[in-house]
Amino acid sequence: MKYLLFCCLFIGLFSTGQGQPARVKLDVKSDCIVNHEEKRYELKAGDTWDVVLEGMPCYGEVFRVNFHDYYFFLCPGECLEIVLKENKRVEVKDDGSLCAERNLFLHEMAGFQQEFYYAKAVPELVSESVRDLTLDGVCDTLHARLERYLGMHPGEAKDFGKVIRTELKYYRMYEACGARGGRRTFYEFPGEVLQQLAEVIPDSKDKRVICSPTYWKVLKVYTDYLRVEDPRRLLGPGRQMYENEVRLAKYYAAKEIRERLVYENFLDVLYWVKPYERESVEKCIRRLPSRYAEFIRKNLDKQDVSRAKRKWVMPGCVVELSGEDVNGEEVRLSSFRGFWIFLDVWATWCGPCNSEIPYLKKMEEKLRGKNIVFVSLSVDKTADREKWKNLLREKKMEGVQLRWNGRAKGVHEMLGITGIPHFAIVDPEGVLRWNNLPFVSSGLIYRILREVGDK
Repeated sequence: MKYLLFCCLFIGLFSTGQGQPARVKLDVKSDCIVNHEEKRYELKAGDTWDVVLEGMPCYGEVFRVNFHDYYFFLCPGECLEIVLKENKRVEVKDDGSLCAERNLFLHEMAGFQQEFYYAKAVPELVSESVRDLTLDGVCDTLHARLERYLGMHPGEAKDFGKVIRTELKYYRMYEACGARGGRRTFYEFPGEVLQQLAEVIPDSKDKRVICSPTYWKVLKVYTDYLRVEDPRRLLGPGRQMYENEVRLAKYYAAKEIRERLVYENFLDVLYWVKPYERESVEKCIRRLPSRYAEFIRKNLDKQDVSRAKRKWVMPGCVVELSGEDVNGEEVRLSSFRGFWIFLDVWATWCGPCNSEIPYLKKMEEKLRGKNIVFVSLSVDKTADREKWKNLLREKKMEGVQLRWNGRAKGVHEMLGITGIPHFAIVDPEGVLRWNNLPFVSSGLIYRILREVGDK
């Protein structure tokens, strides 16, 4: 009986230890902006910022301080103190603890990776010896440094060692496959590269990999591929946009990874959630941890308040639009009756509009031959007509290219537009079926069009 009580007490203490919170304290010597877990903090010199981390067996945290990312690793019960110096640099306070030593080691590794980045991007900023670095050479050096550190601290191998080996594996992969910059929706990775990226799925069985920031970057890249291709057919009809963002997470094993992915997927589409879609979203986020679900609800509530006076154009109305083509001839949307119409309202001066053009071209290419007409309606002013034509040639834009030749306010009121690019889908009878859709780069529009285009 005493043995049983001892075992229960030991297990209880062990479980309590695993659940102990970790802390990160930032001593602010200079005004700064800090981003952590989708939240932004504006801190003043003299402030002390305290972050409590809890609920995980280990913590891999990324803090963006003054637009520069810093990665730290903590175990339950640890406290890490970092200082933002007057020169805007973040330093780990060396208090002699294992936590401080570990994160000083990470800081050293990050500096070496940064040198390699500069050697490729701006070689004039680094010494000649660094310019000859190769990815293989950098990864070999990082692995050697890690093994030397673990040799000095064998107790670190279980969690920290596992996470950093994962980090180095995906760092090599991320740098080699050209996944940097923007979403990879519609990107056709070579078979060998795609096979490598797919390793995020079996690796997701171990929830500790969530502590590797580069694992997470590669997971997001591969998720963009899964959203479009869905090789295991886990997703439902394209019209079930929000439900599919939950189903997409089923590709991954650990509950913690699935929850975080659903959370981040919803953060990506919050802007496009209409008030009348709140019920659908609520059903999707209800089973998320409260810290995730409440953050989403809070942002949607704030969004609803800011849009309280907005006039929503609901699906179901007939759309009557027209514009001039590059030859100055008027073209009416009604001339495409019998086809599904994908409508893109944009302008040459709009940065996000231009960023979506490569994705739009890829989507058109993948849907070629289906019963769909792609109509891009520019709201550029008459004085900018030549600028519009030049950009069409420069970007080699296909589909039906029109310019709205009335006041921009007219088309804005017709579709309830408050910002561009604005995407909508009109059915073969001229009825608006989907309005104010997420960006093409998300892949969500593609799934809808792929299905309706066969009708």
